[in-house]
Amino acid sequence: MLEDLFGSKTRAKLLTLFFNNIDSAFYARGVARDLKENTNSIRREILNLEKMEIIKGVPFDKIDISKEDLARDKQENKKYYQVNKEYTLFSELHSLIIGSKLLVDKALLEKLKETAGIKLLVLSGIFVGDVRARTDILIMGNVDKNKIRRLISGMEKNFSNPIRYSIMSQKEFDCRNQMTDKFLFEIMEGKKHVVVDRR
Repeated sequence: MLEDLFGSKTRAKLLTLFFNNIDSAFYARGVARDLKENTNSIRREILNLEKMEIIKGVPFDKIDISKEDLARDKQENKKYYQVNKEYTLFSELHSLIIGSKLLVDKALLEKLKETAGIKLLVLSGIFVGDVRARTDILIMGNVDKNKIRRLISGMEKNFSNPIRYSIMSQKEFDCRNQMTDKFLFEIMEGKKHVVVDRR
């Protein structure tokens, strides 16, 4: 999907890598090795993304590596890059890239939607580009928790970090809702995607 949108498979891979690891820094040769792509292609796309201000160069003193690696990297004149969080469309691009993973994982998402007992299924957090959210999936209903855990574990393969999820019974949800519980309020009033609502 992303290569169709961005016109380059290499660029799509780079964007996915950077936006899945927004606090990490990468250098061209290391990225080429990890993504199994030609180093020159990676360098060219990195320069394109830097020119568009989607990524930016990172000074050596901002990189979390050992002194030995730092000395070697300076000697080899490596340049590190990371996502530019000040980029005008950062949130939108982040949401798009996360959303593209959902399309890849739509079969697992459909299984999650069809799980017996689910009355409410809400995607938030990483699924909508809200890095401050306290959970990524909220499930309300009388469900098989082991089945939910297995399905979410299957989805995690396409994500760089564990997916945080919360399961509530109808009684707990209603109680928290009535007392304007902060956790529930932030989810229901924040940025979210409601997948199932059978309340």
